[in-house]
Amino acid sequence: MPNFYINTDKKLLNISDDLLQSTSLGVDTEFIRESTYFPKLALIQFSTKHNNYIIDTQTITSKSLLVDILTDDRKLKVLHSAKQDLETIHRYFKCFPNNIFDTQIAFNLISTLMNPSYSSLVKKYFSVELKEGSWRTDWLKRPLSDEKIEYAANDVKYLLDLSKNLREEVSKLNRLDWLEEEHINELSLRKIIIDPFDAWNKITIPINLDSKQRSNVRSIAAWREVEAKNTDIPKKWILTDGEIIKLACAKVELINSILDKTKNKISESYKDNIVMLLKQNKKNNQPVNQIDMNTYNKKINQCNTLLMKISEEQQISPSLIANKRDIDYFARGQEDIKFLKGWRFKIFGKLVQ
Repeated sequence: MPNFYINTDKKLLNISDDLLQSTSLGVDTEFIRESTYFPKLALIQFSTKHNNYIIDTQTITSKSLLVDILTDDRKLKVLHSAKQDLETIHRYFKCFPNNIFDTQIAFNLISTLMNPSYSSLVKKYFSVELKEGSWRTDWLKRPLSDEKIEYAANDVKYLLDLSKNLREEVSKLNRLDWLEEEHINELSLRKIIIDPFDAWNKITIPINLDSKQRSNVRSIAAWREVEAKNTDIPKKWILTDGEIIKLACAKVELINSILDKTKNKISESYKDNIVMLLKQNKKNNQPVNQIDMNTYNKKINQCNTLLMKISEEQQISPSLIANKRDIDYFARGQEDIKFLKGWRFKIFGKLVQ
C-alpha cells in the first residue's frame, strides 16, 4: 500500500476522488501540545483500501474538502483511541467527525486487556512490528523526513482491516449494541470538549473527601480549566491536581501558604481568585453529607466482590464495567453512574442495587 505525502492544495485535489468515493477511511492525526492547552495539528492521515495519505496541515490552505469528508454520515471513520484526535480535528477544522469506529473501544469489549496500544493490536492481528517512538517527534518541524512520513502512514495503514476483525469478534459475542453505546457515550462532542464544570471528573479524588471538599475541587478545577483555555497553557502549569486537592481540603487560614508553595509560581491575581472561590464556597453553608461508613463499606465490598465475578464471566476488564470512582459514588448514594445504565446495568448494576 503506497504512501502519498500531500503538502499542496493541488495534490489534495488530485486525491479527492479516492477520499470522496471511499465508504470507509482510517483516520489519525499528529499534533503537538507540550506547552499549550490546545493541540497544534501538524498532519492528518487517511487510509483507503489501496492508499495511505499523509496530509500536511501546515502547508495546505483548503480545508473544505477535508471537512466534508470528516462530517459525511455515509463514511465510516476508523480511529484508535480517538478522543485526542477528535479534539484536535475539532480545534483545527471547526467541525466534529461522526460515524466513528474506535478500535481501542472495540477491543476493550472482547478482552480483559484494557486500552491496548495501536501497535500492540497490529502485532496481535497482523504479526507486524511497528516502530515505536513517534510520540517523541516534533511533528511541526519541516521538512518531514521519509522516516517520519512512514511513521505517520503506519498509524492508519492497518486501521480498516483491524476494524473488520474487531467488528467480527464483537459481533460473535453479541456485543455490537454495547459497542454502539460506548461510541455514543465516549465519543460525543460533550465528552471530547470538556465543560469546565465537568473538568473535576478527570481528577483522582481521595474517597475520604466530604461533600464540601468535593465542591471545592469542582470549583477550583473549573477555574483552572477556564484560565488554561484563556491563556493557552497546560492546565497543570497553573495548578497540579494534587495542589487542587490540598487547597480543597485546607483551612482558610492555610490557603495562602499552599499557594506560595505551588510547583509553578502563580500570580497574585490567581491567588486572589482561588481564595475568593474557596471563601465563597464556605459562605454557601452547604451541609456536609454525612456517610454511614458501615453501609458505605458494605456497598464497596459488595460491588468489588461481584465485579470480579462478572469480569471473569464476561472476560472483560473490571475497570471497563465499573471504576473506583463509580463504585465510590454509588456507595455514597448517587445515581448518575455509568453502571446504572445500558449494558453495564444489565450485567452488573441491577445486581448491586
